[in-house]
Amino acid sequence: MIAPVAGALWIGLMMPAAGEPSFATPAATPPAEAAASTNSIVAVRRPPLGDTVLGEAGSRIRSELAAMGLEGQFVDCPPTESDTTDCPDAEATATISLARRDDGIVEIGVRTILSDGLELSRHVRVLGRDGGEDPAVLAVRAVELLRDLRLTARRPAPRRPTGPARDDEEPKIPLPPPPPPVPPLWRLSIGVAMLASPASNETAGVGPALGVKIGAGAILGPNLLVVASLEGPFDTSLSTRSPFVPTTTVRLAQALATLELRFRRMVGPVETFGAVLTGVNYLKTVVDDDPATGPPSTTSTTSAWVPLFGIGGGISSSFGKRFYICVDAAVFVTQPDMLVNVHSEVPQQDQVVGRTGLPSILIGSAVGLSLP
Repeated sequence: MIAPVAGALWIGLMMPAAGEPSFATPAATPPAEAAASTNSIVAVRRPPLGDTVLGEAGSRIRSELAAMGLEGQFVDCPPTESDTTDCPDAEATATISLARRDDGIVEIGVRTILSDGLELSRHVRVLGRDGGEDPAVLAVRAVELLRDLRLTARRPAPRRPTGPARDDEEPKIPLPPPPPPVPPLWRLSIGVAMLASPASNETAGVGPALGVKIGAGAILGPNLLVVASLEGPFDTSLSTRSPFVPTTTVRLAQALATLELRFRRMVGPVETFGAVLTGVNYLKTVVDDDPATGPPSTTSTTSAWVPLFGIGGGISSSFGKRFYICVDAAVFVTQPDMLVNVHSEVPQQDQVVGRTGLPSILIGSAVGLSLP
């Protein structure tokens, strides 16, 4: 009898050591499962009593959360003077609250706390025309706001650049600047001129006489201009004064073709210039004898081309975009200087009635056009 009892006692003492314990302690909930259960709870602030729209909207919010796999729990938050529509809850990491402000506009408040402790919140006022009196609209808007906050929390933070900044965008080719306006290269002018040859102690002068002035120029540089001009005809009537010479009428016609090289300089709004010139002087004389005082009337004509050389200067001023006015003067001599004389029947009594080209003075004024 002793052996069986001892064997039974030995087996009873050894069983706890070899098998499962008789009283097992419940295992603790893993941290990941606890966080998951906490993240699935959304605290919904209980709407105020008497507001049927917000009351129904709160119920619809819980239904919308359930469709997302989240649990909505009503929590009570007494209103305060500084009510921000947030209703913190110790167990929930997200909160949705609805409140009606003094002006009657419904405000949705959504708050969520991230795993790192960062808190994100949104507050949106919904006007009546935008669904502020529709519970379904308010519920959908509230849940959508919570979803947006969570999506924002899941976005990865931008990585810090480890190297120099890069800009892989195609470089923008700057537009070329507009071309500068084309400067004028040509000048055309038309006006009037006066030609005269002053008298000396020995001979009479010629003129003054008026004629037409036509010019064309080319701009060679900022301060250089070449101008070709035609002036004339200048008609002058001369007469004899000697008793040995029959009364005659002498008509003298002159024309000039000149080429000027002008050196320009701007002085304020006015352009001044100096010039050297050359060209030719054409002269034509027509002598008519008076038949009442001499032999039968005769007419004689002579002409000559002589070179000229001179200097000049003037001023010009622009008006409008392309027009200008110019006043200039020149003094020139001819080689040789020309004598206008009348032959007499008495030897050694030929009379000189005029002299040109030693020197002659040319004054002109014109209106011009700059091209192009």
